[in-house]
Amino acid sequence: MKKSFILIISFFSVFSLYSQSKGFGRWSFMPEYGYNMFDGDINQNLSTVFPTSIRDITYGANLEYALTPVWGLSLDYFYFPLKASNTIPLVNIDTKLHTADFNATINFTRWIFPETHSKFHFNGAIGVGFAQYYTNPINPLSGKAPNDALYNEDSLMIFRAGSVPVTFSLEYNLFKPLALGFRVQYRAYTKDNLEGVSHLNWKGVTNDYIAAGSVYLRLKFASSKQKHLRDATWQEYQPSAGLLEARDAKRQIAALGKKVDAVDERVKSAEIKIDTLNNRVTNIENKVNTYDMSIQNIQIFMTNNGPDTDNDGVPDVRDKEPNTPANTEVDFWGKTIKHEPNPVKIQTNVGVDVYNDLIPAVYFDFDRTDLDNQALETISKVALKMRNDSTLLVEVRGYCDYMGKDNYNKKLSIRRAERVKQELVKVWKIDPRRINSNGNGRIITPPIKYRPNRRCDFYFSK
Repeated sequence: MKKSFILIISFFSVFSLYSQSKGFGRWSFMPEYGYNMFDGDINQNLSTVFPTSIRDITYGANLEYALTPVWGLSLDYFYFPLKASNTIPLVNIDTKLHTADFNATINFTRWIFPETHSKFHFNGAIGVGFAQYYTNPINPLSGKAPNDALYNEDSLMIFRAGSVPVTFSLEYNLFKPLALGFRVQYRAYTKDNLEGVSHLNWKGVTNDYIAAGSVYLRLKFASSKQKHLRDATWQEYQPSAGLLEARDAKRQIAALGKKVDAVDERVKSAEIKIDTLNNRVTNIENKVNTYDMSIQNIQIFMTNNGPDTDNDGVPDVRDKEPNTPANTEVDFWGKTIKHEPNPVKIQTNVGVDVYNDLIPAVYFDFDRTDLDNQALETISKVALKMRNDSTLLVEVRGYCDYMGKDNYNKKLSIRRAERVKQELVKVWKIDPRRINSNGNGRIITPPIKYRPNRRCDFYFSK
């Protein structure tokens, strides 16, 4: 048994180096279970239909390495309990035999039909091996061993013999890693004493034989990841040049397909990003359009152009009291001012809140547009107020006193309003679109030189 074990290990070690060559699985393992019948030098009972060899359970295993889809090599091990009854003299044969063999295997189906895809395969094998056995023959009448038994009563003797197995099997591939099969085998041994009784050794007969039938499962290693060589056609194993080119082209097409899929994914991702960008651009355009409309509305309301029916300095487009009497003081919307505005809260650049009673007017010397220190201080308060509220609009309305002609005073009042606007824009960086400069000409009362009438007033609005 030790030699059989060493033989199996050596076989596995040598061929494991090449088990995955050429991209195929090659190893398979087959546990077997069945019955055997001893065919030795037994006197048969001629009056019976069946031979006196008694069928007994046998089992074993086979490890195979496929060299090609047709040929392979295998190692097997089997246990054969041999039983038979000899008639004259009367003796019952009881032999326990262990055998291991090295075989050459052939797939007849693949040999005859190299390109078949049938799930049925007819196989054969022939080999040489080594057997160990011991015997225990018994005379059923005396209950003792015959005198010429090949062992003594103290211990069983172990015998050895060579073996030559010939096997045939039919198997069916259930699915890729598993096949079910039925095997018949006939084994010849180089000894004529498997019965264990010397007088049963016939002169001129040098061999005993064992016949067996078994079922087995073939477990094909690595077949779940790649094709097993037992399932491959000869063209798949040794493809022609054209088939190799076709396979190479198929691999290139598959690789190109993966690249195309990757490009498609990138294109889809880019399209999504472009759609997102387009949506953002659309939103920006909508905001710009809304802003432009707001600016246009502001420009419409801030303009001094257009008809002014009541001559109060506010064009009709925003005049909410279009019939105010002459020389009536009105606000940005043309409404009559009945009282002074509430105190204004101004935020200084050092973070301290300062309250002024009122933002006074900016006053001018006679026939001048210059700004004195007091005027500059007033303008700074207006600028701070507008900085604190970015939605605030202001109308700078200029006036003149009674002296001079109407046309001259009208132009002078406009220049004074423009001068104040210029100060707010250039010095204080206020958006000019938030400032409307307007000139209301001269104030007719009192009909004298009067500094309080030479001024610019501020009218705030949201």
